Amino acid sequence: MRNDLIIGLDIGSSFVRAVAGRQNASGKLEIIASGKANTVGHILRGEIVNINKTSAAIAEALKKISGALEGKNTDYYFSSNLSGSHINVQPYTSIKIRKNPREAVSIQEIHALIEEAKKPVLEKNPCLLHTLPIGFKVDNLPTTTDPVGQIGQKIQADFMVVTANPDKYALLVQCLVAAESDHIKKGNVYFSPIAASTAVLSPEEKEEGVVLVDIGSGTTEISVYQNKVLVQASVLNWGGDRITEDIRIGLNVSLENAEALKTTFGSAISKLIDINEVVMIPGIAGRKPTPVSVKNLAIIVEERLKELAAKIIAEISKIGDPQSFKSGIVLCGGAAQLPDIAELFQKITDLECRVGVPMVVQNSQASEEIHDPSFATAIGLVQVYYEQLDQAIPTEDYEPTTIGESSGESGKGGKDKPGIKNIFSRVVDVLMGSNEAEGEY
Repeated sequence: MRNDLIIGLDIGSSFVRAVAGRQNASGKLEIIASGKANTVGHILRGEIVNINKTSAAIAEALKKISGALEGKNTDYYFSSNLSGSHINVQPYTSIKIRKNPREAVSIQEIHALIEEAKKPVLEKNPCLLHTLPIGFKVDNLPTTTDPVGQIGQKIQADFMVVTANPDKYALLVQCLVAAESDHIKKGNVYFSPIAASTAVLSPEEKEEGVVLVDIGSGTTEISVYQNKVLVQASVLNWGGDRITEDIRIGLNVSLENAEALKTTFGSAISKLIDINEVVMIPGIAGRKPTPVSVKNLAIIVEERLKELAAKIIAEISKIGDPQSFKSGIVLCGGAAQLPDIAELFQKITDLECRVGVPMVVQNSQASEEIHDPSFATAIGLVQVYYEQLDQAIPTEDYEPTTIGESSGESGKGGKDKPGIKNIFSRVVDVLMGSNEAEGEY
C-alpha cells in the first residue's frame, strides 16, 4: 500500500477531467475526488489551440478537487496525458553481442540495453514518450518478456516506441505549468491509451489479445494488446464531434441542440427506436418548438458509428487477423456511453465487445461520474503512477527527492514526495515509460 495522493489529469477536446486517488488498505485504487472543466474550442482533435483558456480549464478542474487534498504544506504530484494524430507508435529492434555469453543476463544488463536503444530514436525525435518492450530473445531461445537468468552470446530486444511532436508536447507543458497551484505541481506525461488500459483492461484480456478503443470528442485512440504488451496503437482524427455535426446538419438544429440530442436521446441501433417517438427542440427567441424524430437521430448516430467500426477493423487488420484477439474490443471514452454501442460494434466487427468501466473504489467524497467510461484515462493516469513504482528496481544509492527539487527548486514543506524519475536511480520505466523529453517537468 502507498499513501501518496496522486492526481490524474485527462486533457481532452471537450473536458479536462481531474481525479485524486490513492491506494487503500487493500491495495485497491480509491478515488477520493473528481472534477471537470469545459475545453470545447480550446482543444481540437486532441491538440491545444488556445493556451490561456486550456490552462484556465486545467486550473478550474484542479480547484474542484482541491478541497479533498490533505495537508497545506504538501506538494502533490500529478500524471497527465498527451494525444493527437501527431503521436507516432512504431516497432524498434535492438541487438547486442554480450561480452560474456556464459554469464546470466541481469536486470541491469536489460536496463542498459533499453537505454542504449533509445539513443538512435532520440536522434530522430527528441520527444520520446515511451519505450515499451514487446519481448527479448537470447540466441535461439524462445522470445520472452523476462530474459533475466538466461545465457547466450546475443540478445535481441523488440520495442514499441512512442514519440510525439516536440512543439505539441511543449504546448501541453506550458499549459500544465501555467495551471500549477501552490501545492499541485510537477508531473509526468503519458500517451493516453497506456493510462486508459490500466483502468479498464484486465491482465487476462491483455494476455489473450484485446483492442482498446477510446472514443473522445475529437479523436479515437486504438491500442492493441497481446501477450500482455502493447503491439500497436494509432490515433484517428475521428471523434464524437463528427456525430454531433452530422446531427446538426441532418436534423437542421443548432450545434448545442445537436449535442444535447446525442447525449440525451442518441442510440447506436436505430431499429430499437419506435418510429413515432418524437422530442421537441426549443425554438429560438420565443419561436415554436420543433419536433425531431428520435428514430432519425438514431439512424444518423448508427451510420457514423458503423463508419468508425470499419476504420477500427482496418487498423486491426494491419497487425493480423482480427479474430486472433480473443478478448475482442473494449470501448471507453465519452462516446462509449451511447446506448447499444457495444452491440453495434460486435455486429459490425464480429468481435466480442464490451464497454470498459474504470475498476476503482469510490470514496464518499467522489462523484458517481468516476464509474463512467469517460473517466477511464483520468483514473488510469493515477494507476500508472502506482504500477510504475511497483515495477521499479530499488538500488542502494537512491535518494528520494521532493518534486520541487526535481526541477531545481526547493520542495515546500520539507516532505519528500516521490517523482517517478527520481525515486529510483535504476527504474525499469519501460512498461509505462518515463518521458524522455523531460516527462517530469
